[in-house]
Amino acid sequence: MFDNTETPVEDTSVAQESEATETPDYDELDLTIDEIIKLNSQDFEEFTDDAQHKGMKPLAHWMQHVPPDVRKHIANLRADYSRKTQTLSNERKEIERLREELTNTKSGVLDGPLTKIVAAVDMEAEHDIFDPEGMKAEIQRQAALMLQSMLKPAQEQVQAEQRKMALERFKAENPELTQPEYRAPILQMLQERPELKLEDAFYIVKAKIDSTKISEERARLSQQKTDRASTLQKIGGGSAASPKGTPKFKSAWDAYQYHKQMGDVRK
Repeated sequence: MFDNTETPVEDTSVAQESEATETPDYDELDLTIDEIIKLNSQDFEEFTDDAQHKGMKPLAHWMQHVPPDVRKHIANLRADYSRKTQTLSNERKEIERLREELTNTKSGVLDGPLTKIVAAVDMEAEHDIFDPEGMKAEIQRQAALMLQSMLKPAQEQVQAEQRKMALERFKAENPELTQPEYRAPILQMLQERPELKLEDAFYIVKAKIDSTKISEERARLSQQKTDRASTLQKIGGGSAASPKGTPKFKSAWDAYQYHKQMGDVRK
């Protein structure tokens, strides 16, 4: 007799699907800078738009304690950020280059053929319009005046754009301009002497600040030298050792005071 009862076959597709669901593809979960920016408080409660968390241990502390994989993820984010900032920097440079190229093209209104024609005509001259040559010269003068009035707005615009670009370049090359010790005196000088350009005011203020810093540094070194000499005289009694050597000390306290004056004692 044969047993016709069929042996149930286990459906492994559900189990495989469940297993696949429980085992995520970690490569797909890697976050780039752009993806982190898109996160919000619905993803993680700390990711609020106005997040300014305080009171945590510094990130440098956690970098020493997190698993190597976490540090690798942070390194990937750092590299991604560096690539994006470099790309933005290159794009800014290209935009600046195109901008300068466009401005240089426009600068033809400042020194182009039409401008030279206008410059060659004496605008204040008076001509005898009853004389053929005088009539011709007067027509040229009137035409030059009309051309000058047409070119003037474009010339002023180009000059303003060139000045703006020059200022932006100067500010980028001299970041000290944003520092309070420079900014305040420069603004005051420009108000008192409106004929000065920003560049001139900056160099004048910079010279004064540098001179003051040099004087202060010299005074500090002179005072330090005086203090050391005084310490040597008090501790060494003026005869225990030469100024170039280490004096003999009467006590550990005297030794501490000496080395403190010499800058050898860490606070």
